[in-house]
Amino acid sequence: MVIAIIAILAALLLPALASAKARAKSISCLNNMTQIMTATKMYVNDNNGTMIPLWIQQGVAGWPAWSYDAATFVVQNPQNPGTEYLWWPDKLRLDNLLAAQNVFNCPALTVPATLSHGQSGSSKYTLGIGMNYPEYGHIIPTAGNPDPVYGSAGENQVTRPSQSIVFADAGYISNPDDDYDNWVEDPATADTYFRVPSDTGAYQGDFTRSVPRHSKRVNTAYFDGHVALIRNSDIGYDLDRTNSAALWTKNNNGDGP
Repeated sequence: MVIAIIAILAALLLPALASAKARAKSISCLNNMTQIMTATKMYVNDNNGTMIPLWIQQGVAGWPAWSYDAATFVVQNPQNPGTEYLWWPDKLRLDNLLAAQNVFNCPALTVPATLSHGQSGSSKYTLGIGMNYPEYGHIIPTAGNPDPVYGSAGENQVTRPSQSIVFADAGYISNPDDDYDNWVEDPATADTYFRVPSDTGAYQGDFTRSVPRHSKRVNTAYFDGHVALIRNSDIGYDLDRTNSAALWTKNNNGDGP
């Protein structure tokens, strides 16, 4: 009888404990995003209002060279020597704006991001907090290979900072035709970026997206520095970029349809 009562109590308590644990991980993820956004704003302030790039290719004129270190780098895909990419998490670290590698992980994830798309995988870290590409995460390739979308991003381009998402939970989704709030990421594909509709060249083929991994909600960080847990569908991916309800763009000033 006692054993039966214990079993019943356990059956009642375990779902509540699991839910509380999931909420704690979501809150921890939001805290990581807050730190990342604070460091990003510091970078913007230190660089005349220019946003930190998604990645920089080794050898670009005007950018300092770096040495890849597998022991300390968050993104562990150096490419070929001399042509590797420096992704934004490691740029923030090397600029002494954010030191801890684990802050770039979403705590809800459990396996390293070895299958990440866009050459931004990691054999040590789960990743999963991604920068909005290309609205904010412009790329800096070597001469002759300009960013196919935007050459830069800066604070003077942002019309509504409190309604413009810079970072979000990110991964490669397996069901792009499903409802936004039901998107599911494949294992080990958590990433350091997510694509939005202005990336017309790859948006329909590379399904690296914002992911509602927290009880069908997605953690988001905005250009003004605040963070929020929202429905993925509230980002407004079907809306025109100037629509005031489109949170995925820099210039959602309400002039669109």
